[in-house]
Amino acid sequence: MEQVLTKIFIAGLVTGLNCGAASALECPKLQPLDAKGTMPDLTKQLATKDVLSQVPGVLGALKEQFPAVGKPMLVNYVIAAYCPVVKADAGLSEQEKDAKLREFADKVVSSAY
Repeated sequence: MEQVLTKIFIAGLVTGLNCGAASALECPKLQPLDAKGTMPDLTKQLATKDVLSQVPGVLGALKEQFPAVGKPMLVNYVIAAYCPVVKADAGLSEQEKDAKLREFADKVVSSAY
């Protein structure tokens, strides 16, 4: 069930990305991972050139920090946290941003499950 929910989230994100070639990437708002409103800043970790290799470590650290949080929420959080990094990359076209975010989302899902 968790994988289904995660795939639905990603499908929604990707559908939003494909609303038109000229439309700018819109990132979902980050949601807190616990009742205290904790929202870890992953920008530094996710802004590296080798971001795909960072995914397992980022997921592992979040799972350790938030053991009660399910995989779908962690996956959604990491993808939503990466979106602004991609959006800010002025060197990429909208299509390239879309592709980069899709590749990242695929890596996050495959690493989580």
